[in-house]
Amino acid sequence: MRLIILISILCFSFVLNSYSQRIKYKNVFPLLQSKDYKSAEPLLLQFLEDNDDEANAYFYLGEITISKLDTVEIFPSTEKYDSMANLAIESYKKAISLVDDREVRKNDDYYMAYNRRDLRTGKFGIKKSDVHLDYENKIADVTTKKELVNEVHQIKEKTVDQYNIFVNKAVDFYSSYPDESSFMLRANSDDREDLLEVIKLFNDFKTNYSIFVEKLKSLNQSLYDPELKLTTIDNWDQLAPKDIDFNNFQIEIQDYATYLIALDKRIETEVQPIKELLYKTDNDFNSALSFNEKVKDSAKIKEMNIPEELKKGLENLDKQNVVYNLLRYKQLKNKSNLITNVNLFPVLADSSNIYQRTNVVKEYENRLADQLEMIKLIDSQINDRIKTDFAAYFDGFEPSIDAYINTEKTILEKKYESVSEKTKEMEIDIQYFVTDQDTIYITPINAAANKGDKYILDLIESNSSLLMVGSWQKKPFVANAGFDMKIKNHLIIEDTTLNVKKILDLNNNVLVNLKSVEEGNSSQILLYLSYQMEELWRLEFESENILGDARVEAGIFFLYDQNGEVLKTLNAKGEVIGN
Repeated sequence: MRLIILISILCFSFVLNSYSQRIKYKNVFPLLQSKDYKSAEPLLLQFLEDNDDEANAYFYLGEITISKLDTVEIFPSTEKYDSMANLAIESYKKAISLVDDREVRKNDDYYMAYNRRDLRTGKFGIKKSDVHLDYENKIADVTTKKELVNEVHQIKEKTVDQYNIFVNKAVDFYSSYPDESSFMLRANSDDREDLLEVIKLFNDFKTNYSIFVEKLKSLNQSLYDPELKLTTIDNWDQLAPKDIDFNNFQIEIQDYATYLIALDKRIETEVQPIKELLYKTDNDFNSALSFNEKVKDSAKIKEMNIPEELKKGLENLDKQNVVYNLLRYKQLKNKSNLITNVNLFPVLADSSNIYQRTNVVKEYENRLADQLEMIKLIDSQINDRIKTDFAAYFDGFEPSIDAYINTEKTILEKKYESVSEKTKEMEIDIQYFVTDQDTIYITPINAAANKGDKYILDLIESNSSLLMVGSWQKKPFVANAGFDMKIKNHLIIEDTTLNVKKILDLNNNVLVNLKSVEEGNSSQILLYLSYQMEELWRLEFESENILGDARVEAGIFFLYDQNGEVLKTLNAKGEVIGN
């Protein structure tokens, strides 16, 4: 019996203790009303474990829940956010179901925020409908926010998908060309459409990410500070797309649109005009080559000049200078063709004109050498990339650019070999001049090789003959010879102390400057001779400076020294005037 009484006392004590620890809402409400949710939340939850009929408690459960939403992670999953949003909605709904007129009258202290003047009666009071409307608005706000979170997720997924599509297109575009120059040169209408497609996909991605940023920021989520940063693209290599971690909301991407739009504009303003000018210039060159081969009048020769604009443009677009060198090659070919045109160089048909004919053939050999050197340079420089870059231009070479180069090179090598042999043969005939009894060698070396004592030191070509000065058995001499290498007239100066310094073809006569070879002797002689070697006048003077040039105006001789300074001024008789 005593045991039963003891057990009864213990049970009663436990019940009394449990009852004394139960939370009373009126004690929690002040904390909730002051928004001290941190202190109030555990008490509120404990209260709701035992009480399912306190409307205001459920209202504040909703308030506490939504106060946490801005700090809840919504990436990579919205599960936690949705769960809390649903809890808030259910709490408000539960509160609505419990708020009736009796609740408002009984616990009016909880609803003083809704104590408003009745416009009809003018009296203050709390209406159930106002409470319900406020709770319903809160439900709508949470629902909207929940929907916005899900929308943000969808936008992010769409943006990531768009970026992947953009990356695939950008990689395909970027990897199709070795560099910026190649793209600009190769770009046709299809290539430029690809460029515009890359720009469009980039802008679509950028627009959607901007929407994503705007929507995410509107949630006021303190965990996220999204931003799209654009970096400048300075060259083609920087077009390679970067890997982006979309879980890091500070996104950095190259500004494709600005770079590609500028690139497309450069094609319009820089490349297309150069390509058009190239096609026109090359077409003009081909026409000139054909015309000049048969031209009969030098005044009608078609010039072949490379415009400076084209030269500079090709330097920027073709670092190997292959295209520019092809134009240069055609210029050299034109020069070679012109020098073999008998209409322009009738001396080629005059076998008696040994001197000029030989020099023309030698010049032809030099021009062929220049041509051959250029075509070999082009052959060594051209490669598949250049052929692709300038495919439209090279299509004009029949049957192909490679065949054109090989054909030109083969023809030139054979032609150069033949002309070189011919030149060697002809040069033998211009190693010396002859008189009836003497041989005068073209240089001192030729004279020494042939044990001769007569040689030329200087030779100039007039319109009708060759004028020369040299040494005749150690004496100065002046002579006039025909292009057939025969001396017409000559004058030997019987003074071995003089040496020839200058010969000029002046006013259809010959002006010769002789100077003493003796050390310290500045004596000089100026001889003005006719082509027949008749002395017209003579001037003896002393000077360290020698004759450099001369001109005749109104019968006055203006003589200049080797430095371009006035040496002498003479009248028509060779007499000094002025100085």
